[in-house]
Amino acid sequence: MPIAITTTILRPDASFSSWLNHHLRRVDLILVYMDDPDNALEDLDRLRGDRQQVIFRNGSQVAPEMSPESRIMMRQQINTGDAIAYLLDRDFEWILHIDSDELLFEPGGEGSNSWSRRRDVGSVRFTNHEALPLSTASENVFEDCTWFRINSDNASRRRFMAYGNGKSAARLTRRVAPAGPHDFSGYRGQVYEPPADEVMILHYPTPTYERWVAKYKQYGDFGNYWYGDERSPNRVEFMLKSRDVVQDAVKSGDWRKARAFWDERVMTEGSEMWRNEIKAGKIRRYEPLANKIAAP
Repeated sequence: MPIAITTTILRPDASFSSWLNHHLRRVDLILVYMDDPDNALEDLDRLRGDRQQVIFRNGSQVAPEMSPESRIMMRQQINTGDAIAYLLDRDFEWILHIDSDELLFEPGGEGSNSWSRRRDVGSVRFTNHEALPLSTASENVFEDCTWFRINSDNASRRRFMAYGNGKSAARLTRRVAPAGPHDFSGYRGQVYEPPADEVMILHYPTPTYERWVAKYKQYGDFGNYWYGDERSPNRVEFMLKSRDVVQDAVKSGDWRKARAFWDERVMTEGSEMWRNEIKAGKIRRYEPLANKIAAP
């Protein structure tokens, strides 16, 4: 039952090597779509290393005029469609679309009743938990971020810095197609939602101040609607506030308010609030790379 992951990346950093190694312990192939067509071949070779199960492809370049936060989702959809065609020709059974700031994590490993072994399932919806931001810089957030806000209800999701509606895998058929960055359509069989402590997506959207600044500088002064469509309002409050704070700092050159805004989101480990959140089951520790080994 070959499984493949597809992802779209732009200027990956050193932690991407850990991302690849982690997922190659679970899946058979990773299709990486480059959002920057100017990536040098030597850079791609450096990223791949000796990992023969990683294939780099040029990603879609549609909608260059669209703001980056919406444009990337449009390109992801096209890239995932290309990946589906590639995998069907090679008899793969499952496709999972995740981003380079997400890890698929199965604490107990693959078992006989694992999601990928269920014959009556056409799509799997994984719950996502979100990494708590660090107070310091990090060279590898997958190692350094070990505490996560648990995705348990609407109240918990309102405290997220990004999405809270999970990610999906689909069993491949000729009718399967991407339905945005989170879902698939056209699959045969039921949707299975495994227990959130059995298998999950760990999301690291803006785990450090430096990454937060870089992300919202790159996004720029985007609008309040996805794809510029008034029928699709952006309801991610943290995202809209971050846009305003970072753009103000870019224009003024004064980053003090931006730093204060970020620091308000960082919870001190061991503080009373921290202990209360643990006791209430609102945050939990996961170390997906704790037993890391080199991928074959």
